Amino acid sequence: MIRFECDYSEGACPEIIKKLEETNMEQTQGYGEDNYCNSVREKIKEICKCPNAEVQFLVGGTQTNMIVISSILKPYQGVISASTGHINVHETGAIESTGHKVLVINTNDGKLTDKDVKEIYQAHYNDENHEHIVQPGMVYISYPTENGLIYTKKELEELYKICKECNLPLYIDGIGLFALDKNK
Repeated sequence: MIRFECDYSEGACPEIIKKLEETNMEQTQGYGEDNYCNSVREKIKEICKCPNAEVQFLVGGTQTNMIVISSILKPYQGVISASTGHINVHETGAIESTGHKVLVINTNDGKLTDKDVKEIYQAHYNDENHEHIVQPGMVYISYPTENGLIYTKKELEELYKICKECNLPLYIDGIGLFALDKNK
């Protein structure tokens, strides 16, 4: 059986194990300040064509999700997620501990669609009491979903398009990427 509920349930690929064996007795500064992290940091900046980017490494997915999501949201905002989304099911209230709400959408397959996002966004702003309700502040998807499904390129493009229209950052968990237009 293949299990998708946790990215910590397997070991590393053989190439990584081999490199760990080769460097096992090397002493480094650690905490992201070693030559390996510095080399990767520079490669990321080069690939992203962003030489002034700040690249940080975190030790786990829950901490990463909590830091990224809470830093993007304003105090009165929540994050839109499928009911099966990792932040809603497997992260023991980490998002809520920062004072933000996970705005849950029930889906048949664990995938959010552009229609889902538009519906929850419009429902908020069409409510005459919207100033007193948690405002959608970003969109979160698990990739792959907790059910093991993969979004198609078209589905991701549609999600991103509606997120841009609604001025909502799209955070893709599992590959550690988010799309944020800092000019808005």
